[in-house]
Amino acid sequence: MVGCRQKAYLPVHNQRYDGTMNHYQKKLKLAIIGQSLFGQEVYSSLRKQGHKVVGVFTVPDKDGKADPLAVAAEKDGTPVFKFPRWRLKGKPLPEVVAAYRAVGAQLNVMPFCSQFIPMDVIEQPEHGSIIYHPSILPLHRGASAINW
Repeated sequence: MVGCRQKAYLPVHNQRYDGTMNHYQKKLKLAIIGQSLFGQEVYSSLRKQGHKVVGVFTVPDKDGKADPLAVAAEKDGTPVFKFPRWRLKGKPLPEVVAAYRAVGAQLNVMPFCSQFIPMDVIEQPEHGSIIYHPSILPLHRGASAINW
């Protein structure tokens, strides 16, 4: 819609949009909760767009090898947390939730998240959570959905 001058309202920000690409874009403090190369690409893309990643929550190292998302975040100096689980017997682990809350995220971005995240963490940020997966769920759901 470049060049279009029709006025419209954006419901998310309640700000006028003039139809050009010069509209306001708020940069957010993000928590990334995910893993794999897909998670790394999402992390890198969000940083390039100017968002501040205040914490990366990923899986622990496997056979001495860190997850690609953790490697990228550590290289950038972003705090990385590697919890094997967020819940035990259906209840959130207080020390894990406290570490998450301490980063002060305004939005969770959860690319390829394989862990069970407590609902209070998903609902905690001011702008909630974006949870998505790179496969074409539900058609190819399951443990190896990304490989389809």
